[in-house]
Parts: sequence; C-alpha cells; structure tokens
Amino acid sequence: MSVYVPSLIALALLWRGKGAGVATMINGLLVGAAFSEVHLWRPSIPVWGIWNDNFFILGVDWISWTILALTVLVGALVSAAGAYALGLQWAARQGG
Repeated sequence: MSVYVPSLIALALLWRGKGAGVATMINGLLVGAAFSEVHLWRPSIPVWGIWNDNFFILGVDWISWTILALTVLVGALVSAAGAYALGLQWAARQGG
C-alpha cells in the first residue's frame, strides 16, 4: 500500500494539473524506502509467512538483488524527475 497509493495520488494530481511534481518526488523516495525496508530488514506488518524474512536470511540469488537495486535506483530517479519538473515550473514562473 505504501507504494501504490502514493503512485495513484501522483497520477490523480497529474490529471488535475497541480501538485504532481511534489507527489512524484515523495513517491519515488517512498518506493525506494519501502522496497528496502521489506527486503533488507522485514515488513512492518508480518503477514507474508516465509516472506517475512529478509533477503539475507532467505539467501536469495543475484537476480533478486539486481531487481531490488534497480527498484531503489528507479525510485530515486523518479524522485529526481519530480524535482526537475518542479524546477522547470519554478523557472517558468520566474520568467526564465
């Protein structure tokens, strides 16, 4: 939920035309943090049975580590894209 709800909020704000940049920045950071928490530490709510264990305990393969790293990287890049969009909006309002 901590990944999907902010994404839906960002999309709704994009359609509305206001606030999508901030929501995208927050969403990108939440995605990276949430995936890291679940897979490197443990889920906040233990409802997943064996999957409550982290990657270290489960001994996952390099594919799982790569997907986790890419997910965190993409989250950071999405957040940076939101910051860039906000910068463009700010520059346009300043006349530059």
